Amino acid sequence: MTDTGGPGPQRIAPRARPLEPSRYDRILEAAAELFRSQGYAATSVAEVAAAAGLLKGSVYHYIRTKEDLLAAIIEEAHAGTGQLGEELRASQASAVEKLRTVIERHLRGTEKNLVQVQVLFREFSTLPPERFAAVVERRDTYERAVRELVRQGQAEGVFAAHLDPRLTAAAVLATLNSVQAWYRPDGPMSMTEIIDGFTDLLLRSVGVETHPDLRRPN
Repeated sequence: MTDTGGPGPQRIAPRARPLEPSRYDRILEAAAELFRSQGYAATSVAEVAAAAGLLKGSVYHYIRTKEDLLAAIIEEAHAGTGQLGEELRASQASAVEKLRTVIERHLRGTEKNLVQVQVLFREFSTLPPERFAAVVERRDTYERAVRELVRQGQAEGVFAAHLDPRLTAAAVLATLNSVQAWYRPDGPMSMTEIIDGFTDLLLRSVGVETHPDLRRPN
């Protein structure tokens, strides 16, 4: 459920009006930091405005409600997910290469939008039903694409035939989604090291250890 590194849709404010991108970005950045540090419910629009260096009234030139801020942050966290799912389905690459791509893009998206992704996982259930349903639909579409990837690997004879594609896809995404909870840019492991480690782990978990020549690109 994350920005997977591909180009996402152009962000627009919930209210249809010309934007000053730098100011809107400041508002979203301030809101994301506050929602992560003290929670969505405990954060006021006035606090967001102060953190962005603006008056409270200025924020309402760009949003209607605080909920709009949360929805925009979650959209940013999700920006590349739908596109990656479409790319997986359209690609003629092998299942092993597709799985490498999922791991790389998913985790680079986590690295790029770490604060937004953490807000997504902590707060998306507070969205009203219609907006919540849109998040779940995007998540399910991505997961279905990963299930198809697993089935492709089984058909190619490189993934273990006994694995259940639904459970395997869920396990892959749960592993990747867990990174947002503990990754720190200044931590003991770089994102490149994490990607390399999880690529080896997840390829082995689907049975690619029986094909060592496929575990590493040439």
